[in-house]
Amino acid sequence: MSETTPKVDKKKYRTVYLRKRKMLSAKDFDRMNARLLLHFHSFLQNHNVLLIHSFLSIDKNKEVNTWPLIESLKNQGKQIVISKSSMTSNELTHYLFEDYKQLKENKYHIPEPEYGTLVSPTALEMVLIPLIVFDRKGHRLGYGAGYYDRFLADCAPHCLKVGLSLAPPLDEIPFAEAHDIPMDFCITPIGVYAFKS
Repeated sequence: MSETTPKVDKKKYRTVYLRKRKMLSAKDFDRMNARLLLHFHSFLQNHNVLLIHSFLSIDKNKEVNTWPLIESLKNQGKQIVISKSSMTSNELTHYLFEDYKQLKENKYHIPEPEYGTLVSPTALEMVLIPLIVFDRKGHRLGYGAGYYDRFLADCAPHCLKVGLSLAPPLDEIPFAEAHDIPMDFCITPIGVYAFKS
């Protein structure tokens, strides 16, 4: 297999599975998010964490709707951390989410904090991870910029890495690489998948 083959495969996978998600009707999208939220609440009861990083949903990609989830966590007294991306370094800077006034859409229409209290990745107890598709080994396929690969590498070993997906897992993502950091869990409308014993 040539060095370029995995990149081509990844591009095809992203295109196919992102298109499938975008084709969800509004009714199915809302129903699946509601079911995922129920499974997330059950999951959280078994994990005593306070400082949780969450991505903010990209509407045009029909990502898992994290807004109800974030509101629920805040009502439970959890502290939410959100990120701002650097388009030049492909790295994330993390801030405590204290007020919606912090947020402004970047040029890609992704809401991001303009200011706030900085939080180190090593302080996080759980990270909620966006993805396009995942497999039964806990590997995920993201959007290709590598933001979360670098971010997760900076997190403490005890930090729970939790994917959120509207689709069930593939049996295997064939181009997982040695430097890829697998998830500990992935929460879907069907239920919770665990990848570590």
